[in-house]
Amino acid sequence: MLSPTTDRFRDDDPSVHQAARFGLIMGSLGVGVMVIAAVWVKQCHGFDTAACTMPYRTVLAFAGPLLLFSSGVWAFVRTYRAWRDDEVWWAWQGAGWFLLLLMSIVLTMSLPVLLF
Repeated sequence: MLSPTTDRFRDDDPSVHQAARFGLIMGSLGVGVMVIAAVWVKQCHGFDTAACTMPYRTVLAFAGPLLLFSSGVWAFVRTYRAWRDDEVWWAWQGAGWFLLLLMSIVLTMSLPVLLF
């Protein structure tokens, strides 16, 4: 049985709150970038400006998913560091999986809207 000092599944650990806060903030930023990009591209119809060309729209389409992917990878790096240092690691792993799942949802939602 684990003693209270080595209990690695405590949810009142500060790193659990840090992981949850990181996941929510980065998830909100990624979705926010997608929404701003969709609104921006929606204003492009009928206009022929440099900001509405296909390369620019491609960058807008991949900005949100790229932010979420890099945040998810960073959360997995933090998972490994916490595991290596014998700290609470499961919250960071959960944040990483949440961000990667959100990345796949944002990617499938943004590509048709922004590119076609």
